[in-house]
Amino acid sequence: MQVDFQNTSYIVIIVLLTISVSFLLYAFLERSRNNRMLKRVEQIRSNIFAKITHEFRTPLTIIIGLSKQLREMKDLSDNKVETYLNTIERQGRNLSDLVNQLLDISNLSTSPKAVEWKTGNIVTFINMICESFRIYAKQKDIELFFFSEENIVETDFVPDYINKIMQNLLGNAIKFSDEGTRIYVVIERSKSDSKRLIVKVIDQGKGISKEDIPHIFDLFYQNNASGEMIGNGIGLTLTKQLIESIDGSISVKSELGNGTTFIVELPLRISEKTLYPRWTDNEKNGKKHFVPLKSEDTSRMFSKEINENDPRTTILLVEDNKDIALYVRSMFPEDTYNIMYTSNGESALEIAHEHIPDIVITDVIIPKKNGYELCREIKSSSLLNHIPVIMISAKNSDQDVAEGFRSGADGYLKKPFQPEELVIRVKNLLIARNRMREKYNRAVIKENKKAEEVKDNNINVEFLRHATDIIYREMKNPEFTTLILAQELAISVSQLNKKLNAITGFPSSTYILKVKLTYAKKLLASQNKSIGEVATECGIFDVNYFSRVFKKHFGVTPSQYRKLQLEKTNN
Repeated sequence: MQVDFQNTSYIVIIVLLTISVSFLLYAFLERSRNNRMLKRVEQIRSNIFAKITHEFRTPLTIIIGLSKQLREMKDLSDNKVETYLNTIERQGRNLSDLVNQLLDISNLSTSPKAVEWKTGNIVTFINMICESFRIYAKQKDIELFFFSEENIVETDFVPDYINKIMQNLLGNAIKFSDEGTRIYVVIERSKSDSKRLIVKVIDQGKGISKEDIPHIFDLFYQNNASGEMIGNGIGLTLTKQLIESIDGSISVKSELGNGTTFIVELPLRISEKTLYPRWTDNEKNGKKHFVPLKSEDTSRMFSKEINENDPRTTILLVEDNKDIALYVRSMFPEDTYNIMYTSNGESALEIAHEHIPDIVITDVIIPKKNGYELCREIKSSSLLNHIPVIMISAKNSDQDVAEGFRSGADGYLKKPFQPEELVIRVKNLLIARNRMREKYNRAVIKENKKAEEVKDNNINVEFLRHATDIIYREMKNPEFTTLILAQELAISVSQLNKKLNAITGFPSSTYILKVKLTYAKKLLASQNKSIGEVATECGIFDVNYFSRVFKKHFGVTPSQYRKLQLEKTNN
């Protein structure tokens, strides 16, 4: 009997211990789960704050930077002052738009405020919005067309919401469309339900990848397989929330390279319970349609052509945001730097081939050919590979920076950046390039055996060796000119001049003469030929001219040089 009691006691104790352990384990797991949830919420909150901060940085950088220029540069022209002030105002409005969009999202997500419904012709209302955007589109040489099956569609709608919806959709369509393309706004009744209105915004722009389409309405989503950013990740989120708040829906059809179609479906109804105020097309309801500030004409701030005798450093700037381009332009004094500008990678490559700039500054996210692709093509070109490339970008993860350097970039600056940092990078790269000039000359121009033994696989040295070998092959040819050398190298005379000047410090005619005179020095030191014979060996038949240029380059006449060499040999 006592044994049974003891066994029962043990069982009870074991059960109680099991229950206690289970309870403690449950409490521990629950606490761990709560901690994970708290950490996740905290991570989401941190990400949101980080992304909001990121969106504010670029306009703030431009505003602060240009304000500093206005304060410190007392000799700015009136045109420049006006341009800088307009840019500051435009970026201020961008900040205001960001704040307003975030507030709208917050209001819709928490306790929606009372909205101002009206009854009227929604077709006319949307057409008026399109009219305001037609001017904006024309600035980019984009045509905006409006079509509607019906001229009059009476319904209840919220003017403020429709305005913001069309503003975001048309703004994105213009932003991501190329010059010379078209945008269509089409209004029609739903074929399956006559009480639903379909509004389509169709563009011929870059398109959206399949991977991105499911996420484009997510707040702050900006990843894109094509390398293009999808806005700031706020506008489409707000658009979707506004549409859904009035019982509508939005969808998108797109593929890379073939444009995008946003399809908005809205309910058509006139309330029988509430009589809303009437909206008319001449109504000034206090809520103005969005009219973007006209983009600043920056063409006068940048050079279109380069004078070969221009002593200034030539920078090619590639940036699709004109305000950022203007900001970068303001960092470099016009008396020292000549800056050419383009907004896309394809034209940048064309300009680089035609004008051979001293340095390239490019954003990563640019149309037609992104910064990585542009840099790779520059570095793989025998004509352009000597040009230093600096990337500036909002893509600032470690992977993005690594990709920039893998593509051949000589520097990578994360936006926003300090102007001093960019200016110093440019100066240092140009100093380094000047140091390389002497190295290239020593590696190629065959002044002595030691120079001939220089081993260098640098592609610029190979270009110089090729050019120098052609000059040596044609050494005795008095008709040999820079045109013949350029034709042999399959480039233009202008390109040859700029390439040789960039990597040797000499234009092509001077470089040819330098090679010839260096060869003449070897002949004078090693062979017992007359001055006239040496000149003829170098393709120069005018002995007096030969003596003059020899003395100009080396400080002594050919006869004096030979005498000095004999004295060295005898000693």
